[in-house]
Amino acid sequence: MDILEVPFGFIKDDKVFQKGWGGNADREIGEVRDGDTEKSVQFFQERFADLEKKIKEVTEKIDSTENKGSFLMKLVHLREHLPQHDGLGDYQVLHDQIIKYENLVRDIIQKNRVRNTEIKTALLEEGEQIAEIVNWKEATEKVNDLKSRWIKTGSAEEDKNEELEEAFWGQIKEFFDRKKQFFEDKQKLTEHRKRQYEELVVEAKKLTDLHGQERFNKVKDLKERWKETGGIPAELYKPLHTEFNKNLKGKSFRPAFDFSEILQKLEAIKGGKEEFAKEDLDKIKKGLYLQKGRNPDKQKCLDLIQLLNERAFVIKLTQKRFPDFSKLEADKKKSIRKSIINDLISRDQEDLKIYEENSANFSSADGKMNKIVENKIRSQKRKIEIKSKLLDWVDSGEF
Repeated sequence: MDILEVPFGFIKDDKVFQKGWGGNADREIGEVRDGDTEKSVQFFQERFADLEKKIKEVTEKIDSTENKGSFLMKLVHLREHLPQHDGLGDYQVLHDQIIKYENLVRDIIQKNRVRNTEIKTALLEEGEQIAEIVNWKEATEKVNDLKSRWIKTGSAEEDKNEELEEAFWGQIKEFFDRKKQFFEDKQKLTEHRKRQYEELVVEAKKLTDLHGQERFNKVKDLKERWKETGGIPAELYKPLHTEFNKNLKGKSFRPAFDFSEILQKLEAIKGGKEEFAKEDLDKIKKGLYLQKGRNPDKQKCLDLIQLLNERAFVIKLTQKRFPDFSKLEADKKKSIRKSIINDLISRDQEDLKIYEENSANFSSADGKMNKIVENKIRSQKRKIEIKSKLLDWVDSGEF
């Protein structure tokens, strides 16, 4: 049967063929439907036009976008699909166009990989310097920032990418392993020191069996060993220290002062039955500190003084922020006071967090720096406790 030539193909035995191109052989792509040659040819020409339009859309996006490298696999897929596409048209032109853009994108990717190699090499060097930072919080923030920048940076050159990735993530792992080991060692040290303190408390309890010079020498020895033991968290240290001092003083130690009168006066001030000035409270406080030994009423007095001072501060702050405060309704006053106190507590909690995170970085051979930091943390916790009690006063109507 005769062959009917059509643009970019031919028809033979009612079969539609695509002419070979670019080394591809002639290929059957369909058949003439209902004996209508013209309509059948038009169908395959339209399929080619659809593909041509699709390729044009891709190339236009490449021209208009910054991230051209993301289109590489799309171009490769289109190029590999061309020889199997059933249509009639100039596939060689489409192939050449795809190759042109594929080469363009590959060149951009290669240049980006060179730049990425330089960036990742610099990040790797930056990571090596983090090991010199003694503040774990600061170092961790820098490591997380480094990881974020590394992930955002694309792949390096193929022959260097794997080596760089292994080196970087190995560096990150090493950092977090060291950090974990540090805090595990710190915990072990804390447990060891706590056991030492507990042993000293046990030894102090045996002082009841000693007298005279022998007792004096033993007390001196225990105090020196206590000072040399080193710092532990305040919540562990405080009860041990209290017990230790109690045993050093012995059974004969008794409070030498009656605090009930002072406590009664402070309760009167709290209830608004007596006028007072900060100087009055400071004078009472100074007198209390002159009294040696521990007594529940003494601590109640000190707590109450601190609460009264804190209440006076909140009152002053409230009047400054709300000049018409006295004219407000009771519920509104209560809400404002609670809001101000909660703000102050939040600020104290932030400061406490900073002290605790940095406590690991302060150490000295004689333990003095540890004790300074511990006192800071203990004082900060005390501030939060007092303000929390002040909130209870607001809820109970005492403030």
